[in-house]
Amino acid sequence: MILINEELCSYCGACVAVCPENIIDLVDTHLKIDQPKCTDCARCVKACPVGVLALERNGKVYYPAYEGRGLF
Repeated sequence: MILINEELCSYCGACVAVCPENIIDLVDTHLKIDQPKCTDCARCVKACPVGVLALERNGKVYYPAYEGRGLF
């Protein structure tokens, strides 16, 4: 399952562009992910430039490393 921190999202569309299942949409001012169709590949999580997305698997939440991207 992909978790979304809507407060950080800049609606850049990076996650939409990399999703191989085409299940992510930008709707008005929020992201919509069709979770049942998600394969948990985490490409969207890795593509997000500001850390909006995280992958939850088996009760653990995984965040990608953002050091060195010059974002903060």
